[in-house]
Amino acid sequence: MSDEFFDDEQELMEKAAPAATPKKKAAEAQPSAPAPQDAPRASDAGRREPPPFWMVLAIAVIALVLGVVIGYLIGTSTAYSALQVVQSDEALEAYGDSSSTTDSSEMLPEGHPQLDIKEDGTATVVEGDEADAS
Repeated sequence: MSDEFFDDEQELMEKAAPAATPKKKAAEAQPSAPAPQDAPRASDAGRREPPPFWMVLAIAVIALVLGVVIGYLIGTSTAYSALQVVQSDEALEAYGDSSSTTDSSEMLPEGHPQLDIKEDGTATVVEGDEADAS
């Protein structure tokens, strides 16, 4: 079983090999020029230069400004939403919406035991029969 792709690659490599050999011979025939003293060394080629300090400061300032702007926008949108909710609650009360008889501050989550809240702010858990009555 032969692999057609592999065979095609082999043919291309065989055709390219004779064309590459004259270039190699010409490169070997020329004497190599001495490397200039300013050229980077082979050991320095793998190292990267750190960015200048002013660039690090500029990036930090940009990040700080963006953080402040985004924080301001989020804060104002949250405050605006809360203000709308408060105003809509006040509008409902002004129009006399008396459909709900319980205060929203007295409503407890589902599964929470019933509480008896007194005017002085103390609360006690309502026992069995009293909880069914309310």
